[in-house]
Amino acid sequence: MPHVSSPHRTLGATRYAVLILVVLLAGAGGVVAWILRANRDVPALPETAVADTGEIHRDGAPGGVTELLKRARGSVAQQRLLAPASDNAVEWYLQVLKQEPGNRVAQDALRELFPFAANAAEQTIGQGNAAEAQREIDLLTRADPTNYTLTILRAKLQAQLQVVEDQRRKDEQQALAAAQKAQARPASPPPAAPAPVVASNVSAAPPAAHPAPAVPPENSAPHPAAPAAVAVAASSSPVLKRRVEPYYPDDARRTRRQGWVDVRFTVEADGSVSHAGVIGAEPRNVFDRSALTAVERWQFTPGTRDGAAVPMEMRQRIEFHL
Repeated sequence: MPHVSSPHRTLGATRYAVLILVVLLAGAGGVVAWILRANRDVPALPETAVADTGEIHRDGAPGGVTELLKRARGSVAQQRLLAPASDNAVEWYLQVLKQEPGNRVAQDALRELFPFAANAAEQTIGQGNAAEAQREIDLLTRADPTNYTLTILRAKLQAQLQVVEDQRRKDEQQALAAAQKAQARPASPPPAAPAPVVASNVSAAPPAAHPAPAVPPENSAPHPAAPAAVAVAASSSPVLKRRVEPYYPDDARRTRRQGWVDVRFTVEADGSVSHAGVIGAEPRNVFDRSALTAVERWQFTPGTRDGAAVPMEMRQRIEFHL
């Protein structure tokens, strides 16, 4: 029996040894695979950390994309959407897109900010700062060149510039009229100078020889001319002091319709507008209400006659362009 069981025991021990060796090899292989995988993942960590901390500096960026985004968010929080120049949210986001054209954060932010920035540009136009308004419109054009709001802003800026130009021309005309009036005043007394001479000649003539001609020259020679000159010089036309731009009807904007409206109205002695009415329009009944609403809110320096403010009738064409 001992001779028979010995080979079996040897074979069993060999099997156990082989099984243990396989288990050890499998464990060693797993450890090696884990080490290799860990080593392969390690280089990606510094790059991610650097990108998250904004330490990657690109040409032209003050502190990298992360720093630009941080500055843009700070500008939004302080309501610096378009101004001051070179330190506002729109410009910071545009610099981000210059570095990374596909940056979704900057793209989404510009799209969401555009309506509010356009409103800020409209307020700048209303303040009469044409140069700053033009800069802000150009900045918005870089952000979204196809946005229809830009057309409205450009039209409002052009209308504001036209108002300024019209006011400048009126001021020049008033200054010229005042200069002409000042020059005309010294010239009016000379016609009155011969009056004493005529009176003395009349009194020296025999009273019975020329009874009729003696009185008319003294009474009529200088006096009719002087009131006429004063009446002309004392009249002035109303001057527009505050202009309210008409709104563009939604239906006309959607259909891309343009046109004009001729409005007749009265400038009252206090400078307000009354009795506004349409006397012509093309096309009819499209822009009439908008034109009348705007004109009724205008304010004028009233016209004068003989030095007193008086109501005067005026006409104005209001144009509507996209």
